[in-house]
Amino acid sequence: MMTARANLVGLTLALVLSLPLSSRGGEDYSYRFLWPADVGLPGQDLIELSPQAGESGEDDTPLGRMSTRSFSLLDQSGQAAARTTILTPEKDDLIIFKTEILKTIPSPAGKFENPHFGLPSIRPTKKYGNVLSFRVEEFVTPLRYAVPTTGPAVAYSDDLEVLIISPLDNFMDALQAPKKGEWLCGFGGLNKKIPAGTVNWTMVVTGRGFNATFMKWGQYIQGWHGHKTVDPYADVALSYIGYWTDNGSYYYYRTEPGMNYHQTLLAVKEYALSEGIPYAYFQIDSWWYPKGVIDLKSSHDRGGFMLWEPNADMFPQGLESFHEELGLPLVAHNRYMADESPYCDKYGCVYHDGDKRRGAAPADMALWDEIMDNAVKYGVEVYEQDWLYTHMDMVPWMREDLGNAASWYDAMAEAAGKRGLTIQLCMASPEFLLQQLKHPAETHVRTSHDYKGGLPKAFFWMPFHKTGLYAWAVGLWPFKDNFQSTVGQKTTYQLIPEGNPMEEALVAALSGGPVGPSDGIGGSDASLIMRTCRSDGLLLKPDRPATPIDVMFLINKNIFTGGKKPWVVTTESEHEIGKTTYLASFNLWPQSAYQPWVTFEEAGISGPHLVYDYRDAASRVEDEKVHFGYMKPEEGAYYVLCPILDNGMAFLGEAKKFVTASSRRFPSIVLEHGELIAEVEGVPGEEVVLTVFAPGGLSELEGDGVQKDGPVQAGDLSSFTVVLPDSGRTKVRMR
Repeated sequence: MMTARANLVGLTLALVLSLPLSSRGGEDYSYRFLWPADVGLPGQDLIELSPQAGESGEDDTPLGRMSTRSFSLLDQSGQAAARTTILTPEKDDLIIFKTEILKTIPSPAGKFENPHFGLPSIRPTKKYGNVLSFRVEEFVTPLRYAVPTTGPAVAYSDDLEVLIISPLDNFMDALQAPKKGEWLCGFGGLNKKIPAGTVNWTMVVTGRGFNATFMKWGQYIQGWHGHKTVDPYADVALSYIGYWTDNGSYYYYRTEPGMNYHQTLLAVKEYALSEGIPYAYFQIDSWWYPKGVIDLKSSHDRGGFMLWEPNADMFPQGLESFHEELGLPLVAHNRYMADESPYCDKYGCVYHDGDKRRGAAPADMALWDEIMDNAVKYGVEVYEQDWLYTHMDMVPWMREDLGNAASWYDAMAEAAGKRGLTIQLCMASPEFLLQQLKHPAETHVRTSHDYKGGLPKAFFWMPFHKTGLYAWAVGLWPFKDNFQSTVGQKTTYQLIPEGNPMEEALVAALSGGPVGPSDGIGGSDASLIMRTCRSDGLLLKPDRPATPIDVMFLINKNIFTGGKKPWVVTTESEHEIGKTTYLASFNLWPQSAYQPWVTFEEAGISGPHLVYDYRDAASRVEDEKVHFGYMKPEEGAYYVLCPILDNGMAFLGEAKKFVTASSRRFPSIVLEHGELIAEVEGVPGEEVVLTVFAPGGLSELEGDGVQKDGPVQAGDLSSFTVVLPDSGRTKVRMR
């Protein structure tokens, strides 16, 4: 068995190839190469292959020049079963394994979770006593124990040394399976054959700090595939507030009495405008197209889509007519295809194997051209592909041969991209978040289960934020799903209604992803909704999605037992004056949480900060700890932490918004010669109330649009109003 150290360059084959062994760093993991003793029985009786001395060299890669070491792997008969090249950059935090299969494996392993081989098989050392893995199911469930995964597997120590193992390519087929302390890196065991010439790619990244290492892994894997992190305002769903009708919403499979959907949604828009809510798009969910009928003895007796065309009774004049009358773009949902769909007659299909959901997938990928042409015709700008994992789980063809699932997914993504559409991924399993690295059309992914207002929030927010870190690392914005902005609204299935609308809106705003209210007519809290956006509906975002602070990965074991602290997430807005930190804490486990605070070190900040309590509109200066005080069950405590500047001031910004210092409200904030200067932008004529920490008050205040009635003083906080000029931009000077 070979060992790898924290300084991976020059070490990887030390025991086999007599390379110089550096004395720097401690051991992080060992690795070996496992192969079936009988290729006719893959996944069983795996034996260790013997490396044969090879050659060293260098190679140009998407991540720059790397040292390489190549060698053959001999089976028990002395024949080469595979050939591995190990690539290492100058930095000592990355190693890449490229393994070519030289002998065909002609049979499946019998179970998807059981790979044919482990090429390589990686064993983290004992110091990595903690695990985070992502289950292969919808919404990429994060777990604090090892399970087979198609995504990254994370091992980490109690002092947050982190090791991440992941596929580097072949994402729709790759599988990492834990076995007696090792991670076997291979392909899903349902593949009928692994042909000679197939290449398995695996990468290992090490670092310190959970968030920092995860993001470093993401930078490497994005860089390898030439992918760029999605712009925060890449499409209408990421840019503006929109109205949602998916599961959990007021109008999910329900209209206003006596109305069809055409009439209902126009009435929603009229109501929203009367309340001053500027929805910029409407989402239409699975209710809008005809579906097959299945027998599951539940509310889900609706099968796959028959046609991706509007139900005539819901849109009697057609969807184009509705879109024209609505005057707004659409986000349109799609699910899996029914096995009796007319599309199967036109394009051919591959089918389920007795699954009660009765799904199919196209054999001719030209189906996607018809689907996306319809999307353009209907006024759709964002295509929402839902039930992604269901396709993988239900249609055997997806997992039977290498490349099948990728050909299906790639055809969908490419057809959307060619037409300028963007994509929301929904009900994705881990591999989809990696496959999207090969396409520019995907902008966001739902990383939370379907919204159910009154159910325990631990079931939603904790996995949402953990999986959101995964999504963000690979360049996607996470979406928490729709929410209702007031308490007590009845949902379609008469579930417990929402009890924490403020927290739901806050989680949505801090995610950086879509913000989708879903109220019934008469049910909206406009003032709450407008805390997320400007007067034109443009979302006021942080620089990145809120993610759990590192200590959460140590003490909050699972959604049932929780931990000694409440659930704490942070994000920020960074300007020339420093970083404004947004810290939200939720009491998800009132029976176990007994430390209602975090230290500045745990929150990733240092030095004196203004700590603004958003709920109480109170502030204090701290330099060590944020104490939440008494927290009701599931109630959120929210704080904005602003650095104290050299002139003694602190810039809080727009205190009536959740993200008080968003870059789309304040493109620049600088301190020059003791003067605080903020650029402010928005809608011409929009009133923006600014708040700054200024002990003793402001001595000077000037700028185009600054109202002359002077600032309002509340302790050491000074607030004043700016009316934006016709240009929509002004500069305010404060001293």
